[in-house]
Amino acid sequence: MKKNALLTFIFACIPGAGQMYYGYMQRGLSLISLFCACFILGALASPLAVTCFIVWMYSFFDTYDLIRHLAAGDPKPDELMLLGDWEDLKRLIPQHNRLLGWALIALGAWSLYGILVEPLLYNLLLVLNVESAWRIVDAIPTMVIALLLIAGGVWLLGLHPRQQQQEEGSLPPYPHDEGK
Repeated sequence: MKKNALLTFIFACIPGAGQMYYGYMQRGLSLISLFCACFILGALASPLAVTCFIVWMYSFFDTYDLIRHLAAGDPKPDELMLLGDWEDLKRLIPQHNRLLGWALIALGAWSLYGILVEPLLYNLLLVLNVESAWRIVDAIPTMVIALLLIAGGVWLLGLHPRQQQQEEGSLPPYPHDEGK
């Protein structure tokens, strides 16, 4: 079925809409959800706002990649982008409930900070006559996210001290050298 090129371009500019226009509902839904999650994270911590642009670019070019596969007679399957299908999602949640628990704790702590700690800290800095008190208090969540991102990057690159100590230690013996 031939689709309108102008509508294809317009829908490709909206994350997930281009995929849905071509009948890839699960793929489109997962891209819209991912974009909204990135938008919310970007609103909470401005360094994460760049993820919205990454998802938008991926969605745009994925629309045209789907068209290319459809035209070649080799359509891609319609599935969730990150997990595969709904059954994978159902299996993933019970296995990673600790991760979900930590995410909920972090979200709750973030909310409590905004409701309780931030106003108290702001008023304390005003009483201490600190200029730009609102800037300091407003920057704390962004600094925490930035530090967590840096720590995650260091951990992923294996640059943390524990990893370096393990690498500096002696290597385990080669299994075939034991008999010699």
